[in-house]
Amino acid sequence: MGSRIMHLVIANRIAECLSIEDRTSFLLGGIAPDAVSPKELSHFFKGEVQDYTRSIDYKEFLHKYHAQVESHYILGYYTHLIADDIWLKGFYLPWLKNRMEANKEILHLYHNDFRLLNGKLLEYYGFTDELRKMLSGIPSIFDLQEVKSKDVEEFIPYVLGDMQYDTEVINEKLNVFTFDQIVGYIETSVNKGLLNIKPLLT
Repeated sequence: MGSRIMHLVIANRIAECLSIEDRTSFLLGGIAPDAVSPKELSHFFKGEVQDYTRSIDYKEFLHKYHAQVESHYILGYYTHLIADDIWLKGFYLPWLKNRMEANKEILHLYHNDFRLLNGKLLEYYGFTDELRKMLSGIPSIFDLQEVKSKDVEEFIPYVLGDMQYDTEVINEKLNVFTFDQIVGYIETSVNKGLLNIKPLLT
């Protein structure tokens, strides 16, 4: 699945495009599904990895929480699920799972790429200070059955930790992904998120 920073960037880009006022709640929703482990319930998975039917039922999430659909926190959560469904179908199932099973070293390289990408993406999009500021004051968010507000609050220090990087990572080589590939994933997630959220705001 996409990293914490990828999800934060996606949520912030969507919030910018939609001029969302309560951006902090939207950003918190954008990282909330990863605040708990295991992630089976928080990601609304359906289908099986083994037969390649695995997907994320983000429409079911929206149906379950339709009464709170005007909440920016709920909309942010929705964007996370959409982005992870794209990752699942575009990265994990088609090739990444196969390579990780064939070569145990790939998992380590993949996690190292995510670490390097934190700095690379924050430099590329240029809103590290803005994100840090928005995550410094936490608004009250409500408990969902899958993720409690306390889980999200305890998760924030890890996200802020991802924003600390040495400038030399900017030029370090990725081993599993390419930078353009990840930017393409982020921008596609933004576009699909916008397509799904705009009708809910009218």
